[in-house]
Amino acid sequence: MERNVVNVDENVVTYEYLFNDEEKRAAESVALKKIARDVEVPGFRKGKVPEFILRARFPETLKAETLEELMSKVLEDLKQEDIILPVYPIDIDLETNGARLVVEVHRRPEVQLKPFEEFELKRIDKLSVLSKYVEDKLKELQEQHAIVQPKEGPAEYEDLVRVKMTISTNDKVLVDSKEIEYVLHKDDDRPIVTELIGKKAGEVVEFEKTFEDGKTYHYKIEILQINSRTLPIVSDEFAKMVNSQYETLQQLREAIEKEASEMYDRDIKHFLRDQAIDVLIRTSELKISDKTLERLANRALEEIKSNRGEYERLLKEYDNDEEKAFEAIKRYYLQDLKAEYAIAEALRQNNIEVSDEEIMAQAEKLALAWGISVERAKSLLKNRRDIYEEVRGELIKEKIADRILEKCKIFDVKPEEVNTNESGTDRAADTDGD
Repeated sequence: MERNVVNVDENVVTYEYLFNDEEKRAAESVALKKIARDVEVPGFRKGKVPEFILRARFPETLKAETLEELMSKVLEDLKQEDIILPVYPIDIDLETNGARLVVEVHRRPEVQLKPFEEFELKRIDKLSVLSKYVEDKLKELQEQHAIVQPKEGPAEYEDLVRVKMTISTNDKVLVDSKEIEYVLHKDDDRPIVTELIGKKAGEVVEFEKTFEDGKTYHYKIEILQINSRTLPIVSDEFAKMVNSQYETLQQLREAIEKEASEMYDRDIKHFLRDQAIDVLIRTSELKISDKTLERLANRALEEIKSNRGEYERLLKEYDNDEEKAFEAIKRYYLQDLKAEYAIAEALRQNNIEVSDEEIMAQAEKLALAWGISVERAKSLLKNRRDIYEEVRGELIKEKIADRILEKCKIFDVKPEEVNTNESGTDRAADTDGD
């Protein structure tokens, strides 16, 4: 058997395998024995049918079995390769002298990482965080201690209203005469706020709103009561109102600042770790062929198609365009593999290991998060491989992130300079208002 490299496309290597006549006859001999063992021919005992009859009566079966035998030789030759997709022939020639098979081998793609020393992470400036937290907390306390009084006139911004709300869609009632109180904040542009401005107690407001999912909801709001609100002045007296342990506003500020400082110190490590892993993945370069992505996407799409409902949901998400959906699946695999292999490569390059003891030590945290006993958490880690691997994966990312933090450059920035990538969608049930 002779192997030649026909083409190399990133992680995909195309090999040509050439078998001489003797190797082909040996493969055919094995194939004929399999056929003779499985078929029945009148006038002959099973397994005793002459070869020339088998060749004449079962030519296609002979080709298939011969190909399978030759492919077994190919797979044996490739067993040392790190292959991520099944290998099958893309070109076959069994008709001429000898045999020729061409196969595509999808190797594990290589990934190139930037040196950790070149990473630049942003750390939110602590003083800015503390200052903003104190001011926001004082405003929140003002809201909580606002003086509320019934009023006769129309609703205005910053009033507190009590309403009876009904929400329905397609004659189906989702919220039935629910009494709700909320403040008509000026920066809240929801119709449940804007439609009530200028209305009086006893009036009924009705409107419709269509959301991103295409559904239209009908709102019926009866105004039960309108209250004006007067916010207390932030002063020493206000501090005493919040808690009798404070004599001055400065004491209240210091207590809030201490609370903010403890939260910052607790959360900033997680923030930097998450950012480090994000930068690791984003700046890595995955050497992967489009052929591999297409194979993975095709396989996923065929699996989705086996579930009619799931397939229809996928098409709806991409305007009933299967090509768009296919490209989205490819992008998903690109990002997923990039993350997987970047983390694996960082693990290898830095000789990072996670021991069983370290994994089992997480049982206490898991028990607290899951609301179970520590012993139960340990039992789950021992007996559930999926949970064990999930915990191991998180520990790996923590260790890689900590290694990055040891070497990278960290810059203090204002909160508004950090992209949080937050996003949200409107929901019909999101009506309670604060």
